[in-house]
Amino acid sequence: MRRTWWIALLILVLVLGALAAFLLIPRFRRPTAAAPAAPASRADLDEQDVPPLPHLGLNINTQEDLEVLQGTPLLFTLSVANPRAANAQATNEGRERFLALIQDKVAKGEITAAAAQPALERARQKREIKVVRLGTGDQGWETFVHFEIQTEGSQPRPLDWPVKLVTAPPAKSLTLDAASNAHLDYALDPQAAAQVPAGDFVVAAVLDVPAGGNLPAELWRGRVRSGPVKLKILPAPAELSPEEQSKMSLEKAEFFAATGDWPNALASAQAVLVANPKVIRALIIVGEAKEAQGDLAGARDSYAAAEGQFYKQFPNSYEAPEFLILKIASLEERLKKQPAPVKH
Repeated sequence: MRRTWWIALLILVLVLGALAAFLLIPRFRRPTAAAPAAPASRADLDEQDVPPLPHLGLNINTQEDLEVLQGTPLLFTLSVANPRAANAQATNEGRERFLALIQDKVAKGEITAAAAQPALERARQKREIKVVRLGTGDQGWETFVHFEIQTEGSQPRPLDWPVKLVTAPPAKSLTLDAASNAHLDYALDPQAAAQVPAGDFVVAAVLDVPAGGNLPAELWRGRVRSGPVKLKILPAPAELSPEEQSKMSLEKAEFFAATGDWPNALASAQAVLVANPKVIRALIIVGEAKEAQGDLAGARDSYAAAEGQFYKQFPNSYEAPEFLILKIASLEERLKKQPAPVKH
């Protein structure tokens, strides 16, 4: 009986040893996500055939699902990037790390050069990073952007609200590689927003570059659409409650700050603070507006007030308000460099 038990134990050890060897050997040929490896050559060819494609992101007032009152100004923020190029770059960087790992194991004698050769060959293969080129000196890339809107049960149609481009892009042509991206802001000011009907809407941004025409051959052509933004606009009441008025004032302050209208941003943020002096975001906008208008001491004091409110409202926060700390320190340095006022 004892002999039979030892034989069974020996068989179990041999089986486990064989299983461990089976699992460990492929580890260097098919690395896990911690040490990514290149796919097989056929997959590489498939990757190379993938055309470049821009990706659009859209939010309204920094959100993708929001509810506002009629008259609330809206800021449409569009972002465009090239995630396929970013993915190719990340894959190449992963293969470089895996290549270094295999070479190190060969150097240490942990695996033989012959056994490592297939993995090394795959790791040396690079994915092509294909850029997206948009726009020309005669026709800026932003001219190919438009917005669509739809209600429940309807088809998308061009947005007819009077949204305006806040700032033209720095260049008419745009090249999107693995790291680059671009942003555009479009504004619907309070007066225009008051004319927009109440209702439930879905809004999307579209980049549409038609085939043909006189555009250079190297420019990207096609049509891409952003994800949907859900927008619910409620009828404006005859008289706003104090809470509604404060919320509207903060939304206006955010809008005016984003569009660089600092006098209106300051006035709107101060209106919020009259009702509630503890609103951190309003204190920050006051600081931004005063800094933009040259009132450095006033900006520092407002940032300091925001910092104080942060510690009162979030005493157990693991993160410090770095933005405010840096702003206050920067303004202190700038104030020290200012000439002393002349006494009369």
